[in-house]
Amino acid sequence: MKGGRLALAALLLPPLVLLAVPILFVAAVAGGAAEHEDALDADAVSAQAPSSVQGIPAVMLSAYTSAATRVRDVRPHCSGMRWSVVAGIGKVESNHAVGRSISAEGDITPHILGVRLNGSGAGGNTTSFTDTDHGALDGDTTYDRAVGPMQFLPSTWNGPTGQDGNDDGRKDPHNAFDAALGAAVYLCGNHTVDLSKPAELRKAIYRYNHSDSYVAQVSDHIRTYDALTGPTSTRAEAGGRAGRVIDLALGARGKPYVWGGGDQNGPTKGGFDCSGLMVYAFYQGAGITLPRTSQTMRHSGTKVSRDEMQPGDIIVINNDGNWGHVGLYIGDNTLVHAPRPGRTVETTPLSQWTKDAWDIRRVL
Repeated sequence: MKGGRLALAALLLPPLVLLAVPILFVAAVAGGAAEHEDALDADAVSAQAPSSVQGIPAVMLSAYTSAATRVRDVRPHCSGMRWSVVAGIGKVESNHAVGRSISAEGDITPHILGVRLNGSGAGGNTTSFTDTDHGALDGDTTYDRAVGPMQFLPSTWNGPTGQDGNDDGRKDPHNAFDAALGAAVYLCGNHTVDLSKPAELRKAIYRYNHSDSYVAQVSDHIRTYDALTGPTSTRAEAGGRAGRVIDLALGARGKPYVWGGGDQNGPTKGGFDCSGLMVYAFYQGAGITLPRTSQTMRHSGTKVSRDEMQPGDIIVINNDGNWGHVGLYIGDNTLVHAPRPGRTVETTPLSQWTKDAWDIRRVL
């Protein structure tokens, strides 16, 4: 897939059935594709996804949000990326890996493989692509196959497209977080682009697969997913540094809880604990260095009342007699946090802690 090669435009078949093959395309983006579709909704530009979306596994949804947030660091010239754009690609390329097992870290089993690209005509493929990776990614040492939930050719993935989206030191197209970030990077390209503009978004999708019907399919799904969020009150109210902090924390959803995990640079030992998530989001999003524990975060910034709290505030919760839990208020009576061992970073209604004492701190 991609980079002047090919992409899969068929939905994932039932479990263990290989994907139908995609359409071969040329390297240049044809100008006509930008006018093929009706305008996409450019109002919903937040990277943030809802806490759940029917038909999208939780880890895949977290991977899409994480990719939409993190792509800013990899492609700083790219703006307007949002979870719905990455999800639109994921829907068409693999139906969000539905039917596969997806670990909390994003590893997908069994692997999603396209048909053998031997020019046989299967799935519409009439041009052969001989092996480029010695079978390392696709298990085929004679011909290439598209791989992973976002269906990359091995040669494309092993170029600048491959990414480490879950910070485990590997770039694996069969990992949800890696593949989603790779797709976002590919959509952004190498030049200044604003994907909140319908024409530029259409060109990016067309570059992913030079097919007008593919653009139409993906665009329909993006509109559907945008409608689930719209310009959310959480993101609109926060804005600026608070919005960036919120997006970073939400981008970590699906990462496992790890005691002592997380620092200013991201997850450590594979994940976050509750305070480690706050340290990371505030440092990367606002340049603020927080103390490491929930107990010491109680003394950061300024104390505010429940009536005064706003998105971007820290809430330290006394749910264990020791002020042992902390999360980030994102608006709409919702907290994003790393709850406890065996769980992953998630969003939870504040009503879960109505009987506990809170200490709300404003550090922004």
